[in-house]
Amino acid sequence: MRFLTPARGILNHYFTHGVTLAYRTYGHGPIAVLAFHGFGRTGEDFAVLTSALGAACTLYAFDLHFHGQSPSYPDRADVPFTPHELAHFFTAFADSIQKDRIILLGYSLGGRIALSLVECMPQRIDRVLLVAPDGLVTRPWYRILATSTFGRALYRRFVEKPILIHGLIDGLRKLRLMNDRRYRFLKGQTDSKRKRILVRDVWLSYRLIEPNLAVVAAKAEEFRIPIHLFFGTHDRVIPPTTGHNLRKFAPDRITQEELPAGHILLTPELGSAIIAHLDMAPLPTA
Repeated sequence: MRFLTPARGILNHYFTHGVTLAYRTYGHGPIAVLAFHGFGRTGEDFAVLTSALGAACTLYAFDLHFHGQSPSYPDRADVPFTPHELAHFFTAFADSIQKDRIILLGYSLGGRIALSLVECMPQRIDRVLLVAPDGLVTRPWYRILATSTFGRALYRRFVEKPILIHGLIDGLRKLRLMNDRRYRFLKGQTDSKRKRILVRDVWLSYRLIEPNLAVVAAKAEEFRIPIHLFFGTHDRVIPPTTGHNLRKFAPDRITQEELPAGHILLTPELGSAIIAHLDMAPLPTA
């Protein structure tokens, strides 16, 4: 493990187990929380939770592959990360901080990572906090594109020539098959070559990270892992109704609440909601 002090005075750490990821630590409490950010963001987004959670928790906020201070792995477009590979990495990390059990906190794309870890390393997880999580809706079109040679070629073409895909997005909006918020979200995430490269790299390298929600719920039941979902009432990117796709498998183990917000949920108010939830539901003993 090596250390670096980047700009803004936040200590950045690096952990290596096969691959390397950067992470930041926030807070000083005894509860270990592994936090995973959304697409195009970094672990620094979780700094806003420190005032609410810092006394009870230590947040290990990772920069996911291709993001922030973490290295890029362009070869992973052809040899993607697997769920078990990620589980081995974060199991090794939990060992390195001497924690038998940890909490997972995943926002948007990071929620998909957290769901996958429940499938593969449930014995190390105390509870899971999912914030507007990706991974709750099956996307067969994404799977077909990402897993086929032709589809991967389209992703690569999109980096250099986005006009066709952008035209499709524009058409869906005109036909009222896509709402304005999702439209702005998609266009905003692909309006430069740099952003399109990130889309290609992340979607292709994570194409095997597609959690089976029935298995996630079964693991939560078997290992007595509480899973709590936070949604923004006005979120049109990942709306609260998607929570049912997971909750229906284990309604007593998986709970949900809404906050008066849209998709941007990493706020001090979320920190207060998380700490209140933890106070109401004591952690199970290891």
